Amino acid sequence: MKKLVSVVSNVRTNQLLSTSIALMFAACASASAQTATSVTVEPAFDSPAPVALSSAELAAANAPALVTSAATATNHLYVATTGSDSNPGTQAKPLKTIARADALSRAGYTIHVAPGVYNVAAPSSGSAGIKTVKSGTASARIRFVSDVKWGAKIVFSGIGMAWDSKGAYVDIDGFDISGSGRLGILAEGGKENITNNYIHDLKVTGGCNGSGGAGIDTWGPVGGANIDSNIVRNVGAQWVAAKSCNTVQGIYVTNQNNRVANNVISGVAAVGINSWHGATGSTMVNNTIFGNKMGIVIGHGDGGATSAGTSNNYVANNIVYGNAYGITEMGTVGTNNRYPNNLVFNTGRAWLVKGAVSGTVAADPQFVRYAANGTGDYRLKSTSPAINKGTATSAPKTDIAGVARPRGGAVDIGAYEF
Repeated sequence: MKKLVSVVSNVRTNQLLSTSIALMFAACASASAQTATSVTVEPAFDSPAPVALSSAELAAANAPALVTSAATATNHLYVATTGSDSNPGTQAKPLKTIARADALSRAGYTIHVAPGVYNVAAPSSGSAGIKTVKSGTASARIRFVSDVKWGAKIVFSGIGMAWDSKGAYVDIDGFDISGSGRLGILAEGGKENITNNYIHDLKVTGGCNGSGGAGIDTWGPVGGANIDSNIVRNVGAQWVAAKSCNTVQGIYVTNQNNRVANNVISGVAAVGINSWHGATGSTMVNNTIFGNKMGIVIGHGDGGATSAGTSNNYVANNIVYGNAYGITEMGTVGTNNRYPNNLVFNTGRAWLVKGAVSGTVAADPQFVRYAANGTGDYRLKSTSPAINKGTATSAPKTDIAGVARPRGGAVDIGAYEF
């Protein structure tokens, strides 16, 4: 499998990867639409080098926090388009860049980003418009927050990525990300919360090839990301209509024990939610996925994969609608993959799996206003067959709008609770 993107420090290159899934479509096309099966794909792959920070990056990460007593006392830093990186990062004297706030932060800090357009450049493969390296702890996370949801708009250009998050126990919440590079958010530190973001209209640059692309991508040995309540729309937008590019994903899970919940994903050139490499033990629940080439792929192969394959994945309560393929297993697939209570409808190949399938709803979900381009209203009508048809096991406590689950006799299927 070819390189997705090269994650570059000042003097070292760490190669990141994307799936090349052209072979799977041929395999899926030959399978019966009514017969569940498993498809094996084993493309070539370049193994990644370990992540290495340059001496300059290490110095920045360990530099003393030169903030005023007010900022230090409250563990808050502020960023604004009108700020300056020579400022202390107080609310009255904000910083200019998120990267500078990261350099001044410590575990337990919250970085507030004010509304405005933040133009960032990622000119080379693997470069990042924003690169953050500090780590929090399980009890003192580092939080990057758009103070107005989607008010802080990150617009990136080039062939790299918008945001490379190398730190563990980090939250990225409420940002609007768009642009022309290959990746929206790369979560490679482990234990991240990627929540409430709007990642859209990524015109993946450099052509449809093994360099791939994704709205949100996990990477690294730790895993354990929580990807919740994001809207991911039009990724690889130039190929969406023809669904002609197989290497561009909406949410791309490449390691273990991730949770993907309450997301609305549409208009992706290849797969709405795709797992590959060493992906295993993940939970994918209550997502709404439509208008992509494929809905959900549980796959395992290439760098990071094991001979046991991907096992213990739990895929439940998802609406998978209007995709050419529904829910599919491929690569080296292991045991205990479960698929309860999903709504799969209006798709060419609904199921291609060996794992345990139960409680499937095969009917129109009846959105309030469906639009294939992602501009509709994807809440449920009162007559929707998805209402009260979900399972409570591993279901999120609230929906994408913050409504408590269940609201009625049982959990509903999809990102919105009626």
